[in-house]
Amino acid sequence: MGIAARLRAVFRAERGARAQANLAEDLDGVYRRQLAQLQQVRRGVADVTTSRKRVEVRLRQMRTQADALDQQAADAVARGDDAAARTVLGRKVTLEAGIADLQERHAALAAEETALGDAATSLEDAIEDFRTRKDTLRARHAAATARVEVTGAGSGITSSMSQVNQQMAEAERHTRELEARADAVDELVAEGIIARPGESIEDIEKRRFDAELDGGTDDGPHQISQ
Repeated sequence: MGIAARLRAVFRAERGARAQANLAEDLDGVYRRQLAQLQQVRRGVADVTTSRKRVEVRLRQMRTQADALDQQAADAVARGDDAAARTVLGRKVTLEAGIADLQERHAALAAEETALGDAATSLEDAIEDFRTRKDTLRARHAAATARVEVTGAGSGITSSMSQVNQQMAEAERHTRELEARADAVDELVAEGIIARPGESIEDIEKRRFDAELDGGTDDGPHQISQ
């Protein structure tokens, strides 16, 4: 990938980071709405379950009443009271019709309860899958952001170090120049060309004469004319 393409990728990543922040908020909003929908479905399942159980309680009561009517009819027949037996049996027929109606209602409620339960399970699985994908996407985005920040910081450090190195090289060059100038001045002072601090012209001439005299002794003694 060329430099221009890399720069475009960086710029796109910066724009994408801002868009990603909005996307994360949108995904969290979708997740909250899904949870609210799941709670609604679960409440529906609970309501249907409650209704089914109430129907079951009523069915048990009606079946108990039907058994009691059977006993009352048998007792009436035993007494020879056929009219009473027919009345009791008529009440039982009506009761059995109600039982049959309740049984149908119970079957419908049980089927609805099963359907809602399956829907709640499917929705719960879908929400869990969505949450996993959302969290994974957020983790990947955080990791990518960290990589960009670390790389950017490293680039900044490299750039700063390059600038510092240039400044240090310039300072070293300037120091060498100052050292060379100081050495030259010391030589000029030593040769008597430049005066030392507080030194008079006579002192300079004397020091120069002494330096020449000391230098001359290297080749043997010099005779000084009177």
